[in-house]
Amino acid sequence: MKIISRYLYKEFFTFFVISLITFLLIYLVIAFFGKIDNFMEAHVPLKVAFSFFIYKIPFVAQQMIPVSVLISVMLTLGIMNKHNEILAIKSCGISLFRLFYPLIVIAIFIGVASFFLSESIVPITSSVANNIWKTQVEKKNPQGAYKLSQLWYRGKGSIYQIRSYDSRNNLMEGLSIFFFDNNFMLRKRVDARKAQWLNGIWYLYDGLIQKIEPDGSRKTVRFRNHTLHLPETPQVFERSMKAPEEMSFWELRNYTRKIREEGYDSTRSQVEFHSKIAFPFISLVLTLVGIPLGLRKKKGGIPFGITIGIGISFLYLLTFGLSRSLALSGSLPPVLGAWLANLLFLLFGIYLILAEES
Repeated sequence: MKIISRYLYKEFFTFFVISLITFLLIYLVIAFFGKIDNFMEAHVPLKVAFSFFIYKIPFVAQQMIPVSVLISVMLTLGIMNKHNEILAIKSCGISLFRLFYPLIVIAIFIGVASFFLSESIVPITSSVANNIWKTQVEKKNPQGAYKLSQLWYRGKGSIYQIRSYDSRNNLMEGLSIFFFDNNFMLRKRVDARKAQWLNGIWYLYDGLIQKIEPDGSRKTVRFRNHTLHLPETPQVFERSMKAPEEMSFWELRNYTRKIREEGYDSTRSQVEFHSKIAFPFISLVLTLVGIPLGLRKKKGGIPFGITIGIGISFLYLLTFGLSRSLALSGSLPPVLGAWLANLLFLLFGIYLILAEES
C-alpha cells in the first residue's frame, strides 16, 4: 500500500504543480492586458507595474489552489482508471477507501498550508499590491481615506461625536464626548473645537466641560487648553477597513468584534471572517467530489477531465457567491452564508462516493 500511496502522491503533485502554474500564467496574462492601460495612462514605470502583478501572485495562488486540487485528483484517478490500474488494485483486495485515503490526507495538508499562506504571506503582498494601485494608478494619498466626517463612536462608558477626523495628523474637529454612568445616565459632557493626540494624551482646545451633579444641577467650565486621558487611541477611530485579503484571521476577528461592540453593522466583516475559516476546507470538499468523478469511465481523456474540473469549480464559485450575497443582504446568517457551498458540495461528494462503492 505504501508503494501505491507514493505513486498517488507523485502523480497528484505533478498535475497539481502544472495546474497551479497554468492558472497563474493565465491570470497574469489576462490581468496584464486588462490593467496595463491604467498603468500607462497614470505614467507608472513598467518596473512598478510588473511588481504589482508579482505581489498579486500569492493571493491568486491561494484562490486557485482548490481548483488545482480538484483537477489533479480527477486527472490522477482518471488516468489510472483508463490504464485499468484501479481495477488491478481492487482485484488485489484493496478497498477504494484505502485508495482514497492518501488523496484525502493530501487535501487536508494543502488546506492547512493554504490557511497559513493566507495568514503569513498574502496579507503582506496584497497590502503592497493594493497600495501600488491606489497610490500609483488612482493617485490617492498613501494613507488611504484619512479624512472622515460625521463619525460616531461608542467607547467605554462614553459616546463620541466627531464632525471631522484626520487620521494622518490624529486630529479631531468639532468633538463632543458624552460620559455615562453604569445606569447609562449622562454625568458629563466635553465639547472642544478640536483635539489632537500627542505623546499618548488627547489635547483639547477651545471648549467647555459640563458636569451633571447628583441633584440635577449643571456645572460648566470653559477652557482654552485641556488634556484628557482616555482609553480610546487614534486607531479606534479609523473607519477605513482593509481589504479582507490584507487582514489575518486574528485581525479580521478583532475588527469584527470591535465594530459590533461599537454598534455598527458587522454583517460584512462577519461574512468575511467565516469565509476565511471556510476557505481552507474547499480543497478537502472538492477532493471528495473529484474522487468518484475521476473513477468513472469517460471519453475525452485529459481534456475532458480538465473541462469537468473547471465546470465543477465554476459551479462551486457560483454557489459560494450566491450564498455569500444572501448573507450580506441579511437573508442568511453570516456563518451559513460562508459555509453553505462547502456543506452542499460535501453532501454531493459523499453521495457520489457511496454510489461508487455500491
